Amino acid sequence: MLRDKILTALLTLYRRLQLALVTFVVTLAVSANSLFGRQRMSHENGIACAGHLRIVPDPRLPPHEFFQPGRTFGCRVRHGMASFKDDAKLVVRSASIKFADSRDKAPLDLLLNTGSLPLFWDARTFVGFMRVTMAGRGKYFTSHLRRYPQSWVGGGDSVRRDPDAFDRMVYHTQTVSGFVGEDGVYRYARYRLVPDPWDGTESGAPDTWDRDHPWLQNPYQDETRNRNYLKEATRAFLGRGGKLHYRLQIQLRDRPEDGANTQWLSSAVLWDQGRFPYLDLAEVELDRALSYEESMLTWFDLSRHPDSLPIPKASSIDDPHSLNHLRLAAIWATRARLLSYRLWGMPRAFSDSRQADDWQGIPPLRDPP
Repeated sequence: MLRDKILTALLTLYRRLQLALVTFVVTLAVSANSLFGRQRMSHENGIACAGHLRIVPDPRLPPHEFFQPGRTFGCRVRHGMASFKDDAKLVVRSASIKFADSRDKAPLDLLLNTGSLPLFWDARTFVGFMRVTMAGRGKYFTSHLRRYPQSWVGGGDSVRRDPDAFDRMVYHTQTVSGFVGEDGVYRYARYRLVPDPWDGTESGAPDTWDRDHPWLQNPYQDETRNRNYLKEATRAFLGRGGKLHYRLQIQLRDRPEDGANTQWLSSAVLWDQGRFPYLDLAEVELDRALSYEESMLTWFDLSRHPDSLPIPKASSIDDPHSLNHLRLAAIWATRARLLSYRLWGMPRAFSDSRQADDWQGIPPLRDPP
């Protein structure tokens, strides 16, 4: 018995040390890139908009000290796209929400992406994705997708092509966080941001070919719109007095007892919406687009949350919570990027032209997985 306890303790220590090492290496790499490249860890070419957010009543939602019905916040939402800087590409789109009209401080920040299923779901699969991204994407993804077929499914589910507007897409946190109601019960939560109103359809959803080939991300050859068309259309729409409307929703599930099956904590496993429906949480209205400089200076941090909305701790690189563990450490990359602006100035706004030096294309491939 003593021998088993010692082995268990050593294994636990090894897993925690492995997680610490991976976190250190990833954080160092992305922080160096942010400092010397003056760029975000991802979703570099985006637009931030501001407005307000109002908590709405839903009788199915357990009473919560932070989500009080009628409570109103100023807010910012930054929309971007993963990796590439072209609105017309087949890419994962994002919506980062700040519960304050502020560059930094806020009582709550949320990070969401298009798709119900992710490209990666823990620190191990994130590192694999990071490696092929650094290698050059495109054909390098095929070996990664062979090794992790779920990443293929998640990639096809998450990408969007040629959306009409940011508020015509659906965004998910794709990770699990905590929710402690006034009843003291600890629950797990997932969030999503949907159009308001929403008829169940989504602009930019991939067709069968794009879903099966999510690594072929170039714009169509006959694409005539410039690489910033969606941001320009959003800025023009808000400038004419238009508003972007969303509804923030939450999905709750009781924390399992010790020893129970926790496979569903992985973001690669969807929760049955019949048993665990999405509940309305807040109405979001955006009425103005921020300048390029203000968008670049607006940043989001998962450590900004009330105690009643905790981020569960991770114990290994295979722990589903390890993805949020890495995201919490990304604060160092953010600090490095902001420091780079002070040292060398803010980067120029992204060119409309696909002939610009920073535009990257993905060639056709002959070896699909």
